[in-house]
Amino acid sequence: MLENERKNVWIVEDDLVFRESLIDLINDEPSLNLTLVAGSIEEAFESFNLPESPDVILEDIGLPGMSGIEAIAHYKARYPSVAIVMLTIFDDDERVFEAIKSGADGYLMKRTPGDQILSGIQDVLAGGAPISPGIAKKMMQMLANGQTFSKNKEALLTKREVTILEHLVKGQTIDQIGEVLFISRHTVDTHTKNIYRKLQVHNRSTLTAKAIKEGLI
Repeated sequence: MLENERKNVWIVEDDLVFRESLIDLINDEPSLNLTLVAGSIEEAFESFNLPESPDVILEDIGLPGMSGIEAIAHYKARYPSVAIVMLTIFDDDERVFEAIKSGADGYLMKRTPGDQILSGIQDVLAGGAPISPGIAKKMMQMLANGQTFSKNKEALLTKREVTILEHLVKGQTIDQIGEVLFISRHTVDTHTKNIYRKLQVHNRSTLTAKAIKEGLI
C-alpha cells in the first residue's frame, strides 16, 4: 500500500501500558499511520494545527481534564469526516449512550483483542459502527428501559428505508447491505442519504441511537 493511502490515526489515552499496546498495534499495521499520541484531550487539541488530519481517533472515555465525551463535538467541528472510536474498561459504563448520542462512531472494550481492534478501525473507516458485544447489549437494555416509539414511523420512512435502516443499525456497510438486499450500491447510498435527511442526523452512531430510541426499527 502506498504511503498516501495509509489512514491517519490518533491515540488519546492516559493509561501508559494500554497506550503502548495501541501504539505497537497501529505501527505494525501497514495500512495505518500513527500521527499523534496524547495523554489528554487538551494535549490532543494542541495538535489541531498538524498538516495531516486524522481519519480515526481512538480515545479513552475517561481522561484527566476534559472528558472523551466532551471532546467529540470539538473533533467533529475541526475534522467533520473523522471517525471516533471510544475505548472503555467497563461494558456497563453509563457514559456509553452519552458518547453515542454525542457523535462517537464506535465503542470498544479495552480488553478487545488487537486483531479485533484493527478490524474495528477498518470497519469504522468503511462506514460501519464497531461496538463490543457487551456494550451493544448494555446499550440495548438502556434504550429499552426508556424507549419511546414514534407514531409517525410509517409516514417518516418508506418500507424500503426501514429495511435499510435496520441493516445500518447492525453496523453493515453500504456494499454489504446491497449484497444482502440484491440492490446496487448506488440505490443503497441514495436511500441512506434520504434516511439521514429525514432523521436529521449526520453520522452512523447518532442514527443508531435515534432509530432505536424512537422505535423506528
